[in-house]
Amino acid sequence: MKIIITENQNYVLRRLQEFIEVVEDMINVYELQDNPWWCSAFYSPNIFLETLIDKSIEEFINQNWDFFHDDSEKGGANMDISLLNKIVEENYGNYIRNLYVRKCDKSRW
Repeated sequence: MKIIITENQNYVLRRLQEFIEVVEDMINVYELQDNPWWCSAFYSPNIFLETLIDKSIEEFINQNWDFFHDDSEKGGANMDISLLNKIVEENYGNYIRNLYVRKCDKSRW
């Protein structure tokens, strides 16, 4: 059975791959810091995760302004941002929380 991906589906898949790259770049920025200033700025691993997700989504939207403001049949204007939250939470959530715990020498809870 041959799977056919339409142009619109391919367009959305490319945008999602871009979003994953933004998230991974954001994680790497925090990972590479030896003296993390952000340990005092975030009170828990969950707040750190929420902030990283928000920053990643903001960066992604800025890089893909046309995608989020396109109301043609191709567009992502109606794309649910909660999907992006879910992608990060399910694929990177534990890693990001553990990054905070490791770098900040704090308890996970």
